Amino acid sequence: MMSPEAAILPASAKRNLIILSGITGSAVYEFTWSIAGVALPHMQGSFSATPDQIAWVMTAFIMGTVVTIACTGWLSARFGRKRVYLTSIAGFGISLLMCGMATTLQEEVLWRLAQGIFGAALLPLGQAITVDAFPPERHGAATAIWTLGIIGAGIMGPVIGGAVVDFLSWRWVFYLNMPIAILAFVLALAVLPESEPDRDNRLDWFGFVTIIIAVTAFQAVFSRGERLDWFASTEIIVECAICAVAFYLFVVHTMTTERPFFRPSLFRDRNFNLGVITAFFNGAIATLPLVILPLMLEQLVGYSAVDTGLLLFPRGVGLVIASVLLARFDHQLPEKHVTVVSVVLLVVSGYAMAGWTADVSAQEIIWVNLLQGAGSGAIFIALNTLTFSTLEPRLKTEGLAVYYTVMFVGVTVGIAGIVAVLTRMTQVAHAVISAHVNPYSERFRLLAPPEIWDRAEIAGLAALEREVTRQAEMIAYSDSFLIATLISLAVLPLAFMFRIPNPETAVD
Repeated sequence: MMSPEAAILPASAKRNLIILSGITGSAVYEFTWSIAGVALPHMQGSFSATPDQIAWVMTAFIMGTVVTIACTGWLSARFGRKRVYLTSIAGFGISLLMCGMATTLQEEVLWRLAQGIFGAALLPLGQAITVDAFPPERHGAATAIWTLGIIGAGIMGPVIGGAVVDFLSWRWVFYLNMPIAILAFVLALAVLPESEPDRDNRLDWFGFVTIIIAVTAFQAVFSRGERLDWFASTEIIVECAICAVAFYLFVVHTMTTERPFFRPSLFRDRNFNLGVITAFFNGAIATLPLVILPLMLEQLVGYSAVDTGLLLFPRGVGLVIASVLLARFDHQLPEKHVTVVSVVLLVVSGYAMAGWTADVSAQEIIWVNLLQGAGSGAIFIALNTLTFSTLEPRLKTEGLAVYYTVMFVGVTVGIAGIVAVLTRMTQVAHAVISAHVNPYSERFRLLAPPEIWDRAEIAGLAALEREVTRQAEMIAYSDSFLIATLISLAVLPLAFMFRIPNPETAVD
């Protein structure tokens, strides 16, 4: 049931407000996710953290998301979509306040974990609310409109975040989101229709617990592996064993129980399976601009937080361009072809980033981000539409939960993998460069070094060491970009394997 105020609105106004409600709830999640990336270097200084430690601010958020998003379908059916959506927004708003008030890294990570737990439902439910407000034949355009809405938040996140961090503090990147959360809550409370809760819909607790244990252990392996030297650590071996056993129990239970946590019929759909696999890899590389680009641009290249936000802005512009074009020409552009072109754009932009140096120009950063943004936006929309184009309607909410669970696991693995590559390759590159920086190196003797590198003075040696470290870190960043490019290239064959549904027989 809608509120009395919403009940007296014209049908078109109700529909528009429902769409706005779905977009706003998802946008506050996306805005928080994108704005936090710009604040990472400042949070790192505030908490005196290393790069792999401060990465937990992002990792904890995603881990919390994965824990809850897996059961979003059940929560929505059991308690009603509106109740779950409102609870998610309220909890998310409270966590924003607590993240801003955190005084230690441990507190920050704890509240970011809570933020992910409460905010998990905002993406799949926000998308479902928006798409369900359109007729079936317009679901592709609806997905593009919803994506355009959350992309708007993603565009402004780095720009606003950079200004807020420079002129106020990193804490305000969380406080700034609270009015948006309040607006989303009021809007959802006023216009969303009530859905009848299914009191008989019981959660498959064994399936839920085993899949969460498996996913959490999997994330822990990648998040702590580099720090603990991977399989040289007993902890990593134990976590791998826990992950394998829990996942095995989950699969066996799912195939044999009468009412499993995820129905096996979900995985009989070819497009859905391909979409879930592709979403994992896409999630893994989607973290680059939000996690390591701000660190690289601010700490190595020397840009301020405001300038970094402005340099990341073209990525959002590219996302908007892709979303608008796909919303306008959703019937003329087959999603399969869009997916292939999107992957090519990601490969081209990633290869360009792999060639960056510590003296990369602003123009280079801008056009590459624009290209990468267009590819990221187009692949998200096309992949989303293709994945669910042939899935039965009764499986859609559950399918969205699986889709986003796998995607966010990919994000966590991507963050952990990027941090591992940065840490390891920085050490390797530093050792290699240092080996050539000595009086016996022919290249170094023929080099005309600046006066600040005077090896006869302690200050000169310190300056030389700083430059060696800077160049080593830049090589590590280039290696990270190259690995992301190779992952994009590996996804390309999957794009050709999707079925293009017949408009007359497609399941909507």
